[in-house]
Amino acid sequence: MQVRQSVTYSSIDSKSLHDWIAKAIAKAQITGSPILFSYSQNWECNNPLLLLASKSDSQQPKFYWEQPNSDLILAAAGSVAQISVPNRDLSDRFACAKKFIKTHLANAIVANNSDLELAESVIPIHVFGAFSFYHNDSNVSDWLDLAQPITDQPEIEFPTLLFFIPRWMVRHRTQSCTLTLNHYVQPWDNADEVMKRIQDIRSHLLESSHYETPTVHEVSKIVEVQGQLIWTEIVEQALNLIHQGHFEKVVLARALDVLADRNFDPFQVLHVLRCEYPECISFLLDCGVGKTFLGATPEVVLQFRAQGDRLWLRSDALAGSIERGKSVLEDQMLGEHLLNSEKDMREHQFVIRSICDRLQSMGAEIDPQVSTGLLKLSNVQHLHTPITAQISDSDWLIALDILQQLHPTAAVGGEPRDRAVCFMQQWEACDRGWYAAPIGWLNGNGEGTFGVGIRAGYIQGDRARIFAGAGIVANSQVENEQSETTIKFAALLKALGAI
Repeated sequence: MQVRQSVTYSSIDSKSLHDWIAKAIAKAQITGSPILFSYSQNWECNNPLLLLASKSDSQQPKFYWEQPNSDLILAAAGSVAQISVPNRDLSDRFACAKKFIKTHLANAIVANNSDLELAESVIPIHVFGAFSFYHNDSNVSDWLDLAQPITDQPEIEFPTLLFFIPRWMVRHRTQSCTLTLNHYVQPWDNADEVMKRIQDIRSHLLESSHYETPTVHEVSKIVEVQGQLIWTEIVEQALNLIHQGHFEKVVLARALDVLADRNFDPFQVLHVLRCEYPECISFLLDCGVGKTFLGATPEVVLQFRAQGDRLWLRSDALAGSIERGKSVLEDQMLGEHLLNSEKDMREHQFVIRSICDRLQSMGAEIDPQVSTGLLKLSNVQHLHTPITAQISDSDWLIALDILQQLHPTAAVGGEPRDRAVCFMQQWEACDRGWYAAPIGWLNGNGEGTFGVGIRAGYIQGDRARIFAGAGIVANSQVENEQSETTIKFAALLKALGAI
């Protein structure tokens, strides 16, 4: 399939850009250190995903985020600054993330083209990335060890933290679209040369987008990843421990390895997902070394926005699932059954309690006006409670401390958290990597969103590993939990062309 897209744009204000670059060089000379320079202008782009697919190369980190209920699409590639904490590094990855942001944004110069609308007069510098589910390599990571049973493949890890500031970013909303170009200016730089480098990137993006997807693949094998026990036996082990009082809930994930006769196209897979699940956040994060994590998540672990000396917070409690009906009446009856299910409401209350307790432990004031409803996706419906709160703090980077406190919520971990997570690490067949972990973005204005990396999987060449989880509580039925994960697998299997 060949796709073309034309990009229209406003002309660059060369004098203004040159003046801003000169200011950045002067600041770099005064401080004696490099200065991050960011320049934004109006841009028109009908399909940011296509732009990302056609204008980024395989060696570049890249990020895509489409959040329909916030009227926001972000597409970015390249890197002017990046931090990657290896899987076996025991450093505090959230502290590393905060230090990275402070280091690079502290003296940054943010400029813009004079044609930008007043509301978009300053586009802040954005940072993209993800944390792994577990904080270190206490569980052996083997997600790409497809030698059992597919073929030999060297073990490849995703870092426990990856954050990067992109070389370029397109931010698209219904009423506006902007292009941001980032560049590190050195004290010895020449303004004309820096301007040419920036204009070269812009010129590359201006060229008509032409993207040819690979020849349609055929899935040749789907194999469940298994450890010492099959998944249903692990569920039975968990139920025994729940009945003995070791923990109240644990979320257990299954993984499927999918092999095709030729390479998967991550952009095409994500395109199918975003079309099938328009209510979800579609995301893609590529390290730039040939492996991609992507998905369509219905769940936000933390959304935040700074307002003066206060930080506005939101977190989704999402737990308890049932299939969609074949008719409006059947769908309504299934939804009512879910809302009245003692087992599912009990599981959901664990999640609400865990989020509220952790927010309050950080000093946040919880909005008492919360109500539980149904979140209906194309193939499944969930119990959903949006939780909002505020916290008094003039330093918006406390949001990363809150994120660290929230992850993993009882929706993807368990209760009590530490005991449940230990059980998961011991018994799940493969390391989760970035699955069910925070993935998202933040910017210098003190706003950001991190979703939970569920309905997701990894792609590398002709191989994919996809995940689905189910919350196990005292009255869980093994067969029902297996059926729930099968329903959740359908999203990725369809996008991969396996069903």
